[in-house]
Amino acid sequence: MLQGLYQSGSSMLARTTRMDVITNNIANSDVPGFKRDGIFLKELGEARRKASGGYPVWRENRVGGTYIDFDQGVLRQTNSRTHVALHGPGFFHIRTPQGDLYTRNGEFSLNRDGALVTNLGYPVLDDRGGEIRLEGTDFSLNEDGQILVDGEEVATLGIHDFEKDADGYYQDPDGLTRLERKENGFFAPKRGVNRQPMTSATKVLQGFLENSNAEPIVQMVERVELFRTYEVDQRAIRAQDETLSRAVNEVGTVR
Repeated sequence: MLQGLYQSGSSMLARTTRMDVITNNIANSDVPGFKRDGIFLKELGEARRKASGGYPVWRENRVGGTYIDFDQGVLRQTNSRTHVALHGPGFFHIRTPQGDLYTRNGEFSLNRDGALVTNLGYPVLDDRGGEIRLEGTDFSLNEDGQILVDGEEVATLGIHDFEKDADGYYQDPDGLTRLERKENGFFAPKRGVNRQPMTSATKVLQGFLENSNAEPIVQMVERVELFRTYEVDQRAIRAQDETLSRAVNEVGTVR
C-alpha cells in the first residue's frame, strides 16, 4: 500500500515539473528564436539500479532535470531588411548590460544613430566584437553574414557557435550543459566552454525570422494529456488513502 502511495506521489512530482516546462514553452511560442525546454527522466539509471537489486526505484522523483532543445525552428519570411535568421548552428553576438550574450532572435532594427540593435535596443556586434553602424536601410546581407552597401562589404555579423559533446549536443543526459539560458531569449557559455567560428553549415538569411521550435498545438496537446494523467494519480492516492484508513481503523476491531 505504501509503495503505491510512493509511486503515485513520485509520478505527480514529475508531472508537476513537466507542466511548468510546458507552460513556459507555450508562453514563449511566439518569440522568434526561442528554444523549448524538455525534461530528462532517470530511466537509464533506474533500469541499471533495478537490475543490480539497488534501492527501490519507486522511492525517487524520476525527473533528472531540464534541458534546452536547440533544434532548428521554422523560418518565416518577413521581407524586412533588418530581420535576419540563421539556418544551421550558431548564435548572434549581442552586447547587453549584463555583458556579451548570444541569441537566435534576429528581430533587429536600426536606431536613430544608425546602429543595428535587437528588439530590446542592445547593440548587435560584428565579427570583431564592435558595434555595427549603417547609413540608412539600403543594405543587403549575403549567406556568409557580410553586410553590403552598393556591393561593398561594410561589416560582417558576429555569428559564433560553441563546443558540443561527441553526439553534437550542448547538453547531455547527465545534466552537463555548455550553454545556459538567460532572460529575454539570450544564452551564455559556461566558464571554460570555447567559442567557435561560424562554418559553411550555417546560412544567413535576410528578410526572415526563425520561429520558436515550441509548437503551440503540440504543447497544448501534451498539457491536456499531462493534466489527465495527473488526475489519475490523484484519484489513485485518494483511493489508497481511504483503503489504508479502513485498514487502520476498521480491520481487527472487536464488536
